Amino acid sequence: MVASEDESDDMLDYCLKGAQDDMHTWGHEYLRTLAGQIGISYDKRVENGQPTDDLSKLVDIIIPHFIDQNEEPEAVDLLMETENLSKLNKFCNEKNFDRVCRYLCACSQYAADTEEMSNSYHTAYTIYKTQRQYCDALRVA
Repeated sequence: MVASEDESDDMLDYCLKGAQDDMHTWGHEYLRTLAGQIGISYDKRVENGQPTDDLSKLVDIIIPHFIDQNEEPEAVDLLMETENLSKLNKFCNEKNFDRVCRYLCACSQYAADTEEMSNSYHTAYTIYKTQRQYCDALRVA
């Protein structure tokens, strides 16, 4: 990971070819680097019209680990980059929903387009409603 070139996606290629059941045992830094490479590869594939199903499977494996390690911003960033923000609600609970929603609302101010901003706000709204934080949901709405 440390010795690879900046634009290298070798680690992602090896991960996709290998076993993916115990990726969290490789450590947090491995997963963070892998998440970054997933985001870059996802953008390239979308531009070229290639399928992204294998990347979505990796995202589904990585996100619970980030949430368990209190790395909600990392999880939100990865889901934003792979356009899977709607999956975030199932990982939120009474302990982490506030951090997740505040980060989503802060990120929406820097969104590249109105669709991305709307998606962030809508996800925060849904999470607030699910957690019965109706005043916050109304504020976001």
